[in-house]
Amino acid sequence: MPEYLKIDAENGNRVMVWQITESFDELHSMVQLSDEDEATLSSFRFEPRKKEWLTVRVLVKKLLGDNYRIYYKKSGAPFFKDKKLHIGISHTNGFAGISVAPFPTALDMEKASPRIERVCQRFVRDDELAFIPENERVDYYNAIWAAKETLFKLFDRKDVVFKERFIINPFSLSDNGKITAKVNFNGNHCDVLMRYKITPFFTLIYYVNKSGDDI
Repeated sequence: MPEYLKIDAENGNRVMVWQITESFDELHSMVQLSDEDEATLSSFRFEPRKKEWLTVRVLVKKLLGDNYRIYYKKSGAPFFKDKKLHIGISHTNGFAGISVAPFPTALDMEKASPRIERVCQRFVRDDELAFIPENERVDYYNAIWAAKETLFKLFDRKDVVFKERFIINPFSLSDNGKITAKVNFNGNHCDVLMRYKITPFFTLIYYVNKSGDDI
């Protein structure tokens, strides 16, 4: 399995992304699964989904060894039973990635597509639109979407309206950098720092830390 990207970020957060080139059998041979996990794997209809799922487990093994099994909350959020470490998961177009940290963590990977312009009004606010260069809208929309998806995964709340709860502060897009955001739930708020990296295949956003009231 080729390691595509590895980042040792702030505060002990680690991010790893792999390009999935192996066969299902090769991936399956790289991990030891419980009977329950084997049943979950068998429940997936399509092989690409099975390979993504297996690749995430291989990544965990590469970073942490054999003693960490991924569980899921009712919301679908992944977690370890060992509360000392947290995990975030993302995959897109033949890539799988995880973030592992000693605090709640999340990441998102999104491939840029002109189709995002058709739905941008669902998640881009007017004050965000104001700082986006006209000739770079697709790339900015994609980064904003990935950032808000990261926040959605991080806070794990139901019925979140992205335009209301997540406000992305002005930023200038380059190959890599930082994005800050304001998050507001029920009058409680915090400022969030994320970092991004743009590759030829996708935009990666990962959470670094937050400040302000707990929400």
